[in-house]
Amino acid sequence: MSTLYRIHSDWRWIIVVLAIVAVARLAVGLFGRQPYDRSSRILTLLFGISVDIQVLIGLVYFLWQGIEHDLWPRYRFEHMVVMIVAAFVAHLPARWRSAPDLIRYRNDLLVVLATIVIIFVGVLLLPGGINRWEPNF
Repeated sequence: MSTLYRIHSDWRWIIVVLAIVAVARLAVGLFGRQPYDRSSRILTLLFGISVDIQVLIGLVYFLWQGIEHDLWPRYRFEHMVVMIVAAFVAHLPARWRSAPDLIRYRNDLLVVLATIVIIFVGVLLLPGGINRWEPNF
């Protein structure tokens, strides 16, 4: 079980790297008034997929840990709900595929930033918040 927790914990760095790259690319596109290109679309998509993978790993860990230890404390439910909301928000760029380029850049940039804020709030709900390194059984 600790392997699954470690994967869930370490996957966050993939999300962080993709978020940084996506924010940089989207900001350059927005402020440079560039046409919305394939790299922006792929980065936004990869960011959403990475959040989905994180949520899936987290759900499996949540269920497995709860069944194995009969342990479903309130903070885990709160964390799970907030992270599912983050995954939902991360997929909002699909709503404006046909929008003008600058609107797409702006909206996608805001979505990535909002998703990161929501994820941060979700992590703060856990005991130890951002300083949480080891599982609490």
